[in-house]
Amino acid sequence: MKDLCRGYILVVEEDHDLGRLFEAVLTIDGYHVTVTPHIYEAHRILSQREPDLIIFDWSLHNAAGYVWVDELRTTAHTAHIPILLVCGMQPPRSIYEMLASAGVPIIEKPFDLIAFNRCVAALIQPRARAIGA
Repeated sequence: MKDLCRGYILVVEEDHDLGRLFEAVLTIDGYHVTVTPHIYEAHRILSQREPDLIIFDWSLHNAAGYVWVDELRTTAHTAHIPILLVCGMQPPRSIYEMLASAGVPIIEKPFDLIAFNRCVAALIQPRARAIGA
């Protein structure tokens, strides 16, 4: 029987071990996953293939994740892509409110893998239905 891919996920994670964990968990769940530690590499990947979901931290060493959220939401070819932030600490209230108004859910580290998988599925499923998958 042919394996069905549940979707394509781009993960931007600076911590190599956490990136590998994301890749393993999501791959086991049936997703195709690309992991990169850098925003500039994520931009290159986005120009080549549109993901069904982008996962990253709101606070990155090489860029401010919340600024990237704003960029993704205000760029025509990425505005519709769901985003999930996985954060080591909750952002300040003003940033949290900006993210909430942009429809960006936040999961705090350490996180429950079952809750993480449910959140990923919920973010990808409505998009799959909308495009007739």
